[in-house]
Amino acid sequence: MTHASMDTGNCGCGETGIDSQIDMGNASKETGPLIPETNPATIEQGFDGETHGGGQLETVAGFDVGRAMVDVIGTMESSALPRNYGAMLDAGTAHYEGNVNLRREAPESVCGRDDRAHISNVTQPPWRMTAQLFITAANGDQYVGTGWFIAPTILVTAGHCVHSGRSGGWAQQIEVVPGMNGRHRPFGSAVSKQFRSVRGWVNNGRVEEDYACIILPDAAPLGEKTGWFGFASFSDAKLKNSLINTSGYPADKSIGTQWFNGGRLTEIEPQRLHYLVDTFGGQSGSAVWHNEVGTRRRYAVGIHNYGGCNNKATRINDEVFDVLKAWKAMGI
Repeated sequence: MTHASMDTGNCGCGETGIDSQIDMGNASKETGPLIPETNPATIEQGFDGETHGGGQLETVAGFDVGRAMVDVIGTMESSALPRNYGAMLDAGTAHYEGNVNLRREAPESVCGRDDRAHISNVTQPPWRMTAQLFITAANGDQYVGTGWFIAPTILVTAGHCVHSGRSGGWAQQIEVVPGMNGRHRPFGSAVSKQFRSVRGWVNNGRVEEDYACIILPDAAPLGEKTGWFGFASFSDAKLKNSLINTSGYPADKSIGTQWFNGGRLTEIEPQRLHYLVDTFGGQSGSAVWHNEVGTRRRYAVGIHNYGGCNNKATRINDEVFDVLKAWKAMGI
């Protein structure tokens, strides 16, 4: 059995900046032996049930369960869409040029027949735990991306959604809109100017370490309304041929609409997962999650960030798990 290191002393919990980031540079990127078991210490539970503290609503035709779920929990003022929303590109386009590590990568891709499914009822889990991101880069350019909650004020996303060398480094700000549905913001929105990533991405642009988190203001705990994903570092044996899911906000679809696709993992590496699942630019940062048979508990196992057929994610291995757990602790 492999044992996850729980030492989070280098978790990068200071102010946003290179010196405060986690150094993941020593993590291997070569294919290694199969991990025989999954350590129970590398499973973090989410909060995606319908109870929000107790009880359960009946499902009755014509009754808006989503409205009842979020009433009295709190409201956030909604703001208008960015004026140039229709022209906003995927955050990944900001850093492809000039990064030698990305020459072998491709933007998110639709592979074969496009069978992505539109999520019409985003007020249900897990869809409401996924957020549209409106990103203002350091140079003022605007992009779109996707993020997902792991705590009331913490979202995970792709590293290139918060930091890009080509556009001048750290984003100026990111507006987070959970469960966005067209122009409707059922859970409100909030603007963040605090982010974290890891040195492997910030300093070296390593695609294997292209992940980050967004920290919402304490006054805007949107995750209390939506719930959040669990996440886990599963063994190679458990992940082999596993069915996985992903959902996000692709830029080729109607404004602010969420789209789902699923399929099997096709390749497992120590730091990356590959899958023949349809995605598109704008879905950078989406959760790649596994549904446990029987319990239906959802555990994110990857952070979607690149395309080509197959599409790719940073794998939540033991090291990434420890980083996410440290970030989650900032928002509980």
